Amino acid sequence: MSARALSAALVMAAIILFVGCSQENTAETAATGGAAPGSNGPGGATAAALPKPRPAPTAELPDPVVTMHTSLGDVMIRLNQKAAPRTVSNFVDYVLTKHYDGTIIHQIDAGYALIGGSYTEKLVQKPVRYPIPSESANGLKNRRGTIAMLRNPADPNSATSQYFINLADNPKLDRAGDKPEEAGYCVFGEVIQGLDVLEKIAQVRTADVKGFTKLPTQTVLVQSMSVVR
Repeated sequence: MSARALSAALVMAAIILFVGCSQENTAETAATGGAAPGSNGPGGATAAALPKPRPAPTAELPDPVVTMHTSLGDVMIRLNQKAAPRTVSNFVDYVLTKHYDGTIIHQIDAGYALIGGSYTEKLVQKPVRYPIPSESANGLKNRRGTIAMLRNPADPNSATSQYFINLADNPKLDRAGDKPEEAGYCVFGEVIQGLDVLEKIAQVRTADVKGFTKLPTQTVLVQSMSVVR
């Protein structure tokens, strides 16, 4: 190979390497905050601020139980690790890193769902990790008292930290097919204690303000979350 041809080959290799690295970095740093059914708030926060979640456990372990300590009472949630291992691992990591402590329930739709997992009392969105793949095909249904992940309606694999708790049976949120618009929302646990607290929260008055839909006029604070089992 001539010196001129060798030089051209090296330049082309460098271009290919640069483009490949750029695409990889773009994929890693892109973030979409999980948008709710009836989307609320401005959307994504910085994804790179926290480490990637741990891989889902491979061995069968007892289902984790999480207690949500709110300003209106405690709610206990059993997570279904077998049906949604990746989602449960992601949620538990957010609990253990105290991400949910000091967040608010930022949307209440009585008779439908309440939404939390991202915003502080000052309506500042906390940093989130990378989105996780959807496990909405696990057969769990959006029934009253279940917890599911929020996501961008246009992207089934965009859930991060935001969650919603169903205040009624919501079959229209279940997976209906393989198309993105049929993907549904991944249920990963159910409330086993504190349904009365959820009803109390559902009665809080709401208003549309500061770009938020159905924002509670009384702060409903998630003081802390803890894994009790």
